[in-house]
Amino acid sequence: MGDISYRTIQRFYALKELNWALIRLLIFIRFVYNPSHHYLIAADETVEGKAGKATHGIGLFYSSTNKRVINSVSFLNLSLVDTVTEKSSMIGCQQIVKVPNSQGNKIASKVSKKGKDKSLIPKPLGRPKGSKNKLKMPPVGISYTTLDALLKLTLSLFAIYLPNLSCFHIVLDGFYGHEDYLNLAIENKLGIISKFKKNAHLLFQYEGSQKQNGRPRILGDKVNRDKINSKYFVQNRLDKDANVKTAVYQFKAYTPKISGVLLNIVVLVHKNQTNKKESRTILFSNDLALTSEQIVKYYALRFQIEFEFRDAKQFFGLSDFKNFKPTQVTNAVNIAFTMNLISRVLLEKYKIQFHAPKMGILDLKTVFKAQKYIKSTLISNNINPDEFLSSPQFLKIARLETIHI
Repeated sequence: MGDISYRTIQRFYALKELNWALIRLLIFIRFVYNPSHHYLIAADETVEGKAGKATHGIGLFYSSTNKRVINSVSFLNLSLVDTVTEKSSMIGCQQIVKVPNSQGNKIASKVSKKGKDKSLIPKPLGRPKGSKNKLKMPPVGISYTTLDALLKLTLSLFAIYLPNLSCFHIVLDGFYGHEDYLNLAIENKLGIISKFKKNAHLLFQYEGSQKQNGRPRILGDKVNRDKINSKYFVQNRLDKDANVKTAVYQFKAYTPKISGVLLNIVVLVHKNQTNKKESRTILFSNDLALTSEQIVKYYALRFQIEFEFRDAKQFFGLSDFKNFKPTQVTNAVNIAFTMNLISRVLLEKYKIQFHAPKMGILDLKTVFKAQKYIKSTLISNNINPDEFLSSPQFLKIARLETIHI
């Protein structure tokens, strides 16, 4: 890299219309993809705080790390998670850009509100005569529209370059656990696996006798979350490290949050064996064929995308890029996630070469530094470095500053 000027790097960052999703997908197909494995699509947002006002897409976004809304940029990411190796491979990335309302719209809304005194206008009872049912329009929220566009783009690439990919579910956290995102998954021929709040309103399917006339009854009794019927009990799980015993229940139910769709519900009741305190986690899927074990495992694998965010921020510049123009910001962020994928491929190679299964990215960077220093030294002495870099002597030198080798 010594013969590349800083201006050359700036020109690279200014390149437009680079198809980063396709670049990462081709790397994934060549070095990571296993046709015999089953995959999940995981999607989530990552937020990075930024100062000033010049950075493209900067706005107020909620940061789970800071537990508050901060001035930041936000990116929606989509990855493929291997259910066998339990590793995530980032494919799609798109920035979330909030579009502020125009000043004219704000003024018009204020005038319309001031022009009416609701206390003086009595509201008629019942539905207005002649009114018709309106088709439910898709939401216009920025998170929904961004995920919709990114999902369609990524699935179109899968259809072309990975037509035999075994992937039938999208895994999302509790923020996406409502009707709009379930419909989005169904529209793209995917099942959804997500989470409800611990106080979710659930209703069993009605199983009694039906009347001969009229519409058949669908909704049954309300689910008592504090005391679930033992017939829905599946198993107990014990976490010895945390001293927590978890009772797993599974049943089919409806919720007003997602009208008209029978859901596969898994309730995890966690009980601390020391202080006897209880908490619960409610997972759901529209795929009624999934077992409780599959739903719990698949939802837990969603967290693998968080490791992608951590590594991109810690090692590849996602947390400290200084670019502020739209193209440069897009390229800087996508370089970070692409390097994440490349480093994972290289790690698998060096884990075998060094017999170090716990080798991490810090170790990988140390090995590459050692390669660069030794190569520069040998070239300056007119010695061919290729043979030495594959010798046991080099492995001894590379181990000097590593952690897990």
